[in-house]
Amino acid sequence: MLKNYIKIAWRNMLKHKTHAVINILGMTIAFICSILLLLTVYQEFSFDNFHQYKDRVFKLYNFSNRVEGTEVGTSMGYPVATHLKKEVLGVDKVTRIKSRGREIRYQDKALDLDIRLVDNDFFDIFSFKIVDGQRQSPLANLGDIVIDQKTANSLFGNQEPIGKPVEIKINGEWKPLTVSAVMEDAPQNSSLQYPILARTELDPDWSRTKEEWYEQHHDVFVRLASQASQSQVEPQLQQFINKYLHLDSNSLKNQGFKADANGAYLGMKLLSLNDLHFNNKLGRGDTVSKTYLYILLLVGAVILFIACFNFINLQISLSFTRTRELGVRKCMGAHASQVWGQLFSENFLQVGLSLLFSLGAVVLIIRALAHQSMAKLDITLLYNPTIISCLIGLLLFVAVVSSGYPFFILNKLKPAAIFKGKVGVAKAGLGRNALISLQFVIAITLICTTVISYLQFQYLRTASLGYNTSSIISIPVKDFIHGRDISAQLRNRLVSNPAVISVSGGDVNLGVGKDGSTSKSQVGFDHEGKQILTTYISADYDFLKTLSIKPIEGRDFSTSFTSDSTYAVIITESMAKQLGKSPLVGRLINTDSTGTHGWQIIGIIPDFHLYSMYEETKPLTIALEGDAPIDYIFVKVNTQNPAATMEMIKKTYAGLEPNAEFKGTYVDENIDRWYKKEKRLATLFSISASIAIVLSCMGLFGLALIIIGQKVKEIGIRKVLGASVAHITSRVIRDFVKPVIIALFIAIPIAWWSMNLWLQDFIYRMTMPWWVFPIAGIIALAIAVLTVGLQSLKAASANPVDSLRSE
Repeated sequence: MLKNYIKIAWRNMLKHKTHAVINILGMTIAFICSILLLLTVYQEFSFDNFHQYKDRVFKLYNFSNRVEGTEVGTSMGYPVATHLKKEVLGVDKVTRIKSRGREIRYQDKALDLDIRLVDNDFFDIFSFKIVDGQRQSPLANLGDIVIDQKTANSLFGNQEPIGKPVEIKINGEWKPLTVSAVMEDAPQNSSLQYPILARTELDPDWSRTKEEWYEQHHDVFVRLASQASQSQVEPQLQQFINKYLHLDSNSLKNQGFKADANGAYLGMKLLSLNDLHFNNKLGRGDTVSKTYLYILLLVGAVILFIACFNFINLQISLSFTRTRELGVRKCMGAHASQVWGQLFSENFLQVGLSLLFSLGAVVLIIRALAHQSMAKLDITLLYNPTIISCLIGLLLFVAVVSSGYPFFILNKLKPAAIFKGKVGVAKAGLGRNALISLQFVIAITLICTTVISYLQFQYLRTASLGYNTSSIISIPVKDFIHGRDISAQLRNRLVSNPAVISVSGGDVNLGVGKDGSTSKSQVGFDHEGKQILTTYISADYDFLKTLSIKPIEGRDFSTSFTSDSTYAVIITESMAKQLGKSPLVGRLINTDSTGTHGWQIIGIIPDFHLYSMYEETKPLTIALEGDAPIDYIFVKVNTQNPAATMEMIKKTYAGLEPNAEFKGTYVDENIDRWYKKEKRLATLFSISASIAIVLSCMGLFGLALIIIGQKVKEIGIRKVLGASVAHITSRVIRDFVKPVIIALFIAIPIAWWSMNLWLQDFIYRMTMPWWVFPIAGIIALAIAVLTVGLQSLKAASANPVDSLRSE
């Protein structure tokens, strides 16, 4: 019986080749997109799940409630972790994580890798597997270092790494250490990717800053005790802050702070490790919003939805053309289950072939993406039981629905009615039109979201950041300790070049360069009874000139003033408002209680976006400290040939750091990297909208073939009676355009509501343009008219003699 079902199913596919191709191709495309999106979402949600204590691990973050809004940040001072270990707060383990240095060497071999300074509790908090060496407390001694397998292979080759002496470069100084353990490479779905770990106390600033609460520069993670919970520990953290910082509510209120529901003006809270990968403000690296992932799931479901409904629609409509076959089967004594079995096997065969083709294509696409380093998807996820179950369930669902509905209708018909030709495709008209409307609602909504997301991305990308981003080259410095000397030498070598306007630098990049590094430092101090908190960067001479920022008051850093290299600072307007009391330019601001450290304000500039437009502009202090490292050199150029200028600077720079890889980029490119997620979203919507439209067109095309094929004799009679080709064509098109017009009126409010909600996530956002919605509707209508119009025109132009000959 099964063999017979498959044989007949194959014959019917060959008989209706066009419909079979439409069905299989449409379902294959939908399966490919949906599987890739499902794998992406599944992988993102699996981040950090491998940690044994993931439900008890939290990242510490601070908050301050101001009148203008709540500010949050993860940078901590060294005393935080020190005193957390002493207090009984329900915290079991604590570790700092600070980025410090990028070089490790063994004998004559050196590697440029990120070095993280952590505490001994690190491996009690995170479940990074030790594969060789000391498994218990691998960082128990200050002279210990832990490296991952990739680093061990690159540094030692086939040698045993345990016990080998290595050196790491921190703040320009080589420190000798001994490899105590090798850890497994961090999995792809880990938020923490650290190849080299050493102890916090190796930081050259440790002795000076270990009791400085307001010098904040690293993250702190804690593991709660088994009996403690986040809701229990957070109130105790508030008491902890009050105890050590001696907060005065009246003073804070006068400084513009306001109390939250718990009466706190500022303090610390906990972010669960489970949420770290999904928090754009508090996470590090390539975080992703859960909303974004839900959108991906929705897009995948939408594409499958359209393809499945197309398939079901076509199969239902096609089933009504086989009524005589059904009548013959019933007259020959076929049971209802046999009739349904035949319809089910045909649909199952087509959907099954689509699924097989799509799985093969997905494997090829994943390998191609990995080869091009465009995306990293774990191909083994295809064997995950959850994903396999979803695919099998979908296969059965589509096959059952697409065969069950026409069987339910046709099985009620009597053979006599079938043979008299009293059954037609009109039986499925209402359901068919509803499905057409539904898929065009989705298509129009996707068109709107595509355009609006693209426009928002362009708004973020092109909005003024407060400085001129064009024609600035950013160069990461490998030997950043001597960054100022390298910057000065580069300035001297390029001073006579007409293509170069100025050279400066800073310890924070403009945008995200090829090194992928981002950093943020904050400094706090008391000033005239007020608590001052400011973002802080170290800069080089000609900083304002290079960024084309005009000071409101004062001047830029200049080599003409020898005092600039010791304590000169430039502040933004919002920082000036915090300090108060004009005039500020020329004043010396004490930044510690002893009065030994201070800032000489030499200029005030407008607020500008040092970081992406996801963040509001905050008080900023730019300092020129002669002994502070410079991590990036900025070169302002004036050229009509950017590529040639970049090559010239690359050659010049090679003479200054001959052993360093040149990673210079234009700041415009760096700014683009800030918004790569939005760019991916816009691209995703564009692809999804295109696929949705293509699938909708394929569905309309297939339905038009069936319905127009059944109306051939009607069209022939109308032509004989004098109807024009235009009249007949418009009459056929009208029946298909009606559901599209209905879809337009449904889709526009849905698209407006959803995109208005999405735009609320942006601090800086465009005004949603009204013209997007009618244009989307016009595009959908034009596509529907063209798709159906070509078929109807062909039928209306045919010779009526051919269609009426059998009558």
